[in-house]
Amino acid sequence: MADEKTGKKPTDRQGGKGGEKGGDSGEAGGRASQLLYTCFNDGTGNYVPAGWTYFTCWNCGALNYM
Repeated sequence: MADEKTGKKPTDRQGGKGGEKGGDSGEAGGRASQLLYTCFNDGTGNYVPAGWTYFTCWNCGALNYM
């Protein structure tokens, strides 16, 4: 059953590509609604919006679920 999810992006959930830097929206520090997640594949930090359920790493492209 776990093999069914491997490499497939969920179509009914929100997600996308993680960012290298967070808070580029012009807001004051600490007010952006982004979280820092670490990629399981290469350990790179990815800034993603709080409502996402998955992201792809900006550095290696690996699919990560939260």
